[in-house]
Amino acid sequence: MTVILHIQPALPRYRIDFFERLSQRYGPTMKVIYSPGSLGALTRPVSAKWAIAVGPMQRLAGGLVWQPGVAGLAVGRGDIIVLSGNPRQISTMVLLVRAKLNGARVVWWGHYWSSTSRRWRQLLRHLPMAVADAILFYTDNEVDAFLAEPIPTRDRRIVAALNNGINVEEIRNLRQPFIAAERENALLFIGRLSAKAELELGLQALALLRDKAPVLHVIGDGDLRTVLQVQARKLGLGESIVWHGALVDEARIAEVANRCLAFMYPGEVGLSLIHAMAYTLPAIVHDEPRRHMPEIAAFRAGETGLSFARGDACSLARMIQTMLPDGGRLEQFAAAAAGIVGPSFTTEDMADRFEALITRMTEASQ
Repeated sequence: MTVILHIQPALPRYRIDFFERLSQRYGPTMKVIYSPGSLGALTRPVSAKWAIAVGPMQRLAGGLVWQPGVAGLAVGRGDIIVLSGNPRQISTMVLLVRAKLNGARVVWWGHYWSSTSRRWRQLLRHLPMAVADAILFYTDNEVDAFLAEPIPTRDRRIVAALNNGINVEEIRNLRQPFIAAERENALLFIGRLSAKAELELGLQALALLRDKAPVLHVIGDGDLRTVLQVQARKLGLGESIVWHGALVDEARIAEVANRCLAFMYPGEVGLSLIHAMAYTLPAIVHDEPRRHMPEIAAFRAGETGLSFARGDACSLARMIQTMLPDGGRLEQFAAAAAGIVGPSFTTEDMADRFEALITRMTEASQ
């Protein structure tokens, strides 16, 4: 009986439905090994039979990390080990070597690039990929980019993607039809209030619009919340920003999202984009795809929203001023968003794609 082990540094809420779907397909042979997370409302204890908690991640010198209880996991011939693609996790590297020596098959699941990627970091990630039996990227775009590289060993490995997404079933029932004339003159930001989000740039853009600025609904929390609230007051935006805090109840998120005309994320967007597009919200994001997370693959400039010059508050203000009054164009963007997130970038499609990968690996080993 083939065992499938997923090694995860944490188990955020948005991953639970994906693993639950895999558990329904593979039964007790599928397990997820994870450490307690530190993502605030996004992480919580999980009681599912497929979830096995180990010790918290331990920081080592030089930016390296050790995950207790992982390096010595029992792995045997024919087992499939899905590793979280971070070469800084030394425990994962030890398990990778042991798995290969014991005849297990290894899936390296990670980014081809991320918003902080540099070329040397990409090369570092390619080293463990070279001994994996399959490489699983977050998006189809990353597969295309990887296969375009002159990497001699790539042709012997299976390369696939999940199109990383969220559970949209509840959202489909909660979202309202996008009719621009029936919505507030309002933007939505959803995500952690961290440096990566660059929300201060969004506040600067709204201040430039003065009395023409839309209301900004902020769903999320983080280390910078107090700093951002102080900045908003200094910019004279006290009445224009609604701070909802970290919401995990989808019905409460829907109440806010259904009022808004568009989604704005000034910084390095990831799954927040997928969440907003699931509500069919047009998006405003910056124009450098490699300085986003892989989920930017769902965005089409001029089709699902507009992009502004990265780091430029004036450019962002112009995009807001250009896009929000044009109801017809907003509705076209919304329809395009619905055509992308729903067919893919969902946990249902992710599970289908993962099952297809396992089938390919099984057939290749016969």
